[in-house]
Amino acid sequence: MAEAWKSATTDPDPLNALGATRALTGLLSTWEAKLAAEAAAAGATWEAIGSSVGVSRQAAWERFHLDVAEFKRQVKSDLHALRDRHRQEMLEFRNEVKRRVKAKPGSR
Repeated sequence: MAEAWKSATTDPDPLNALGATRALTGLLSTWEAKLAAEAAAAGATWEAIGSSVGVSRQAAWERFHLDVAEFKRQVKSDLHALRDRHRQEMLEFRNEVKRRVKAKPGSR
């Protein structure tokens, strides 16, 4: 993003600067959608999100709702993966404890 900004603001060739500006706009749009998704996931209303980008709540919903839904799906998926990993680690730990108890001299 820094390189696109530098090119957009300092390139003496207007066509190169214009291309860099277009790239920068795309990067900022992606960043804006990510931030809107994070805000919604944190409990912000569509009215608050819209207000922060200068549009109505309806326009904010239309613009960002798919990004918010995808963000929520990703968070849910990450949580399930973390839960599954935790369960697997606990099973491995329990099995290791059982193995050590059986290997101890004088154990049943």
